[in-house]
Parts: sequence; structure tokens; C-alpha cells
Amino acid sequence: MDSSPALAATPAASPSEAARARIDALNDEAWPLRFTERERAEALANEALDLAEAEGHIVGRALALRTLGVQRYYFRSDFEGALEMLQRALSLLDEAGEAGGRADVLNGIGYVHLRRGEHAEAVRLHLEALRLHRSIGDRAGESSSLNLLGIAAYRGGDYGAALEYHQASMALREQAGDRAGVGHALINIGIVYGEMGEMERLLEYMQEALLIHEGHDALAASACLNNIGNAYRALGDADRALEYLERAASGFRAIGHVDETACLCEIGRLHEARGDYAAARACYERALGLGQQMGATMYAPEILICMGMLQMRQLDELDSGFAHLTEALRRAEAQEARQYVYAAHEALAEAYERRGDTARALEHHRAFHAVWKDVFGTETSVRIQNVRVQAEVQQSEREAEILREKNEALTRADEEKARLLEQLRQQAAELERQTREDALTGVFNRRHLDTLLGAEWERAVRFGRALTVAMLDIDHFKDVNDCFSHAVGDEVLRTVARILRDNTRGVDSVARYGGEEFCLLLVETDVEEGARLCDRLRARVESHDWSGIRPGLAVTISAGVAGSSEAEAPDALLAAADVRLYAAKHQGRNRVCAD
Repeated sequence: MDSSPALAATPAASPSEAARARIDALNDEAWPLRFTERERAEALANEALDLAEAEGHIVGRALALRTLGVQRYYFRSDFEGALEMLQRALSLLDEAGEAGGRADVLNGIGYVHLRRGEHAEAVRLHLEALRLHRSIGDRAGESSSLNLLGIAAYRGGDYGAALEYHQASMALREQAGDRAGVGHALINIGIVYGEMGEMERLLEYMQEALLIHEGHDALAASACLNNIGNAYRALGDADRALEYLERAASGFRAIGHVDETACLCEIGRLHEARGDYAAARACYERALGLGQQMGATMYAPEILICMGMLQMRQLDELDSGFAHLTEALRRAEAQEARQYVYAAHEALAEAYERRGDTARALEHHRAFHAVWKDVFGTETSVRIQNVRVQAEVQQSEREAEILREKNEALTRADEEKARLLEQLRQQAAELERQTREDALTGVFNRRHLDTLLGAEWERAVRFGRALTVAMLDIDHFKDVNDCFSHAVGDEVLRTVARILRDNTRGVDSVARYGGEEFCLLLVETDVEEGARLCDRLRARVESHDWSGIRPGLAVTISAGVAGSSEAEAPDALLAAADVRLYAAKHQGRNRVCAD
């Protein structure tokens, strides 16, 4: 039964002093328990809400809704319900002219925006909450704001800023003796290191956090176990990975948390990588059933894709697999979950190819690239936008520091100003580099490639010079991630990028175009020369000693090549190369297609 409180109209009567004191005491007791003692915190907040509605205590209602709203997204993943409660709490606080609690509500609303993919708005709200917490000297609240800013930076791809925020948050929690808060900071820091491929550090942080949370916070402990399992999976220790993932799933199950479905999906992938397809299927089916039962719709597209690919590739159940992939695409589009939309399109392209329907396969292949490129471009923009927002805040703080230093000692202020100006110059140079380079591989990103292509196209047209574009794709890259780990996949991307960069001319441009796809911009080069170069690159990738990354690993690439004489605009040139890349893959992969 849904225990959501009704958002009733505020009674006109003023609360008595005794009633006000009781309501405030209930809210003061509930808020610190919101994550560690879910049921007690919810009961206290509901009691406070009922009394506040009966007595007309506006602020009391707002603070009760604050606790219930945060619990709704944290334990139930009901982000829309949480947003309704938190926005109502904010409205009540504004109505009462009450600043207390406002920053916590802003943080809650910001986190909901973050989970919906609205990064810029989330960062704005968390920064405003941080300002309010600092203005009233609320160190615990300041720590929470820093933690949420770290999560926002991590989801935006700015891992350096994420680590800075989480380290600052942990320092405040250590000063306050908040052991549980330190544990949560350790989890978040470990997750950032894991995303950067530093699995040993991920293990170190998660094991330390587990010592804090085990026996005290079941949800946090389960999250630690889940991340430890994923770390062992990336390190190639399948047995230990399975042990920890199963413990994590059991922990999520004991508290009825929706993350059990995601954990089951990871266990299924582990079984699939080990060749135990029956166990993998059982995990996916269980995850789908549990997700439907608990209303965890956000995980359904990913699980359906895993199930569909298993049926299509390993179980010879092409029709059932096709049905699951089609349903995954439908649900992903309904949720506007673009990372699963492009994954479903990619899987359906393979499914149609296996059916022999080349036209529909090409249709989904193009849709996959279109959505992937859109997501890639958006993520890049978000990352740069977050860096700029943070730089503006940091610049304001530095300017205030300079002014204070000038009042104390002019000489010292001049030295500090010079140091800060040099730091700003270095940061500006780093930001400029980030706008041009792909963070993982170090080659150009798509945004900068578009700029280069426009300039080279105009030069080729003006002076009648040849210009060739090649699109290259790592064959069966998803299998590399699934069978060897995403950390291995990242190292493969870096190595392929290095091979491409080291074996092309200085005047040529190498860019990561999205996912496992690269693009070469070859100036004063005709199609035949471009095709020969790409075949040499293909051979170098195939002959590279990949066992140095992981024994048993083999990597090949396919390429499509098109020249400026075949197109009327830069976009058409890219499209022509992309169509030929698809033809190369359709003809068996590990080849170059130039006509």
C-alpha cells in the first residue's frame, strides 16, 4: 500500500506552542535518520506531517515533506513523487519566509534533476544550497552539498572535480566525527576511481567503506559489495566477483531495494562471459520479473537488451531475442533513456543482419550512430559547461581572497595575485585542451573534428585539392567489454587511437567520433591513397600484440573511405564514409571498403 502523504491545504489556525514543539521535535529526530533508519524516519516524518496539517504549522509540514521526499527517491527511486513533495516543501518554506531547511530541499530537488539527466540545473541548485549552508555555518549541510556536487560532476564526466568535491566533503565529515558520512564519501570517491579504470583503488575505498557500513547501513553496505564485485569482474577474478555480487543482491533483496534488479543483471553478464548461458538467462528473467513487480522501470531496457542479445547470439532463439530487443527500444524511447536507445538500435541492427534483412539492419545502424553521436555531443557539452560553472565560482572565491590579502599586506597580495593569475592561465589552457581532445584516448573529439572538416573542405574546394575521410570501427567491441571488462575495453580504445595517431601524417587528423568509432581526416589525399593507408592501419591493429592487455584478446577494425569528389558538403562526405563502413562490416569485418 502506498504510504505517500496527502498534500492537503494549510489550515488557517495557528499551532499551539506545545504542538509546535512536538512537531519540531519529530522533524529534528527524523531528518538525521533518513538514510540509516528508514522505517523510523518515515514514521516520525508522517507523524509530524499529520500534526502539522492539523495545527496549521507551515514550516513543520515543509520539513516533514523534506524528509519524506528525500526518502522517496533514495529508497524507492520514485523521482517524480519525490520532486512533487520537495517542490511543495520549498513552496511552503517560501510562503512562511523560512530560510531554515531550504538548502536541504534545494539539494533534494537538484538530485532529482540529476537523475533525470538535467545536469546544469542540478549543479545550479546544489551550488545555491552550498552557498546557503555556508552562509549559516551549517558544516553538515555544506558537506552534503559538496557530496552532491561531486556526484553531479561524476555523472557529467568531470572526474577531477568530482574527486575534489568528495574529498572536501569527507574532510568536513571527519572533522565532525561523522563516521557514516565518511563511509558514504569513501563510496563516492571509489566509484570515481573505478570509472577511471583504477580498480585497485576502487577496491581499497569500497573495502574501507564496507567496514564502516556493514551492520549499520544495509543499503550502503550492499552498494559497497556491488562495487567490489564489479571491480573483481574488471580485474578478471570471476569467482570473487560472483561472490560479492551475490552478497550485494541478497542485501538489496533484504531491504526491498530496486537496485537488486541491476545487480542481478551484472551477475547475468558475469555468467554469460563464463559461458554459463542457462544461469545468465535465469538471472535476466529474474531481474525482469522483479523489476516489473517493484516498478523499477528504469532498469528494464538494459535487462531486455542483455536477454535479447543472449538469445540471439548464444541460444539460437532469434525470434524471442528480436522481440526482447524491440521491447527494449520501445521502453527506452518512452523513458527518453538515450543510452539504452542507441544500445537497442545497435542490437537490432545485428538482429536484422542475422535475419538477412540488410535494409532494416542499415536503418537501425544509422539510428544507433545518430543517437550515440547526439549523446556523445551532449555529454561533452555538459562536461565543459560544468567545468565553466565551477571555474566561475572558484574565480569569485579567489577574487575575494585577493581583496582580503591586499588589506593585510600589499606585497603579499601582489604575490598571491600573480600566482592565481598563473593558475587561471593554466586552467584556461587546460579547458581549451578539453574542448578539443577526447578525455579517454587523447585524440581529437567530434566537436573539434567538425571544425577541422569545415576548414579543410573549404580549402579543398577553393584550391582544387583532394580530401578524404575514413570512418573506422572496432569490430565486436561490445564483446570485448562483456567478456573482458570495460577497463579492458577502455585500454583497447586508447591503444587503437595510439596506433592510428602514430601511423598517420602530422597534417592528418585523428578523432574519436563516438563509442568505438574513429574518423580520419586525410588532406591532399585521394580515395585510393586513403584506402591503402586504412588497410595498413587495419593490418597494424590486427597484428598488434593484444595479449599484453589481456591473454586471449584479439582486436580488428573495419573502415569505410570516401573522397570530396563524391560529395557536395562535409556532412555528405561523412555520411558516404559511414555507409561504406557499414558495407565493410556487412561483408565480414576486418576489411576496408572504398566503393
